[in-house]
Amino acid sequence: MTQLRRLREERDLTRDQLAAKSGVSSLTIRAHELGNVKGTETRTSEALAEALSVPVQALFFLSLRINL
Repeated sequence: MTQLRRLREERDLTRDQLAAKSGVSSLTIRAHELGNVKGTETRTSEALAEALSVPVQALFFLSLRINL
């Protein structure tokens, strides 16, 4: 499971809800969660992080989630 999915599920959000909150399409979120994306644009990471109320780094590194 990816960090993005863990964070989304911890906040009890569906992909569609996160998409609406972040402005990132649910298909893009799905692709990231399934590991079908090799990289991501900065603005996409920033939008997802803001919608999840975490720093961008928390989307990629487990250890940064501890104090969130």
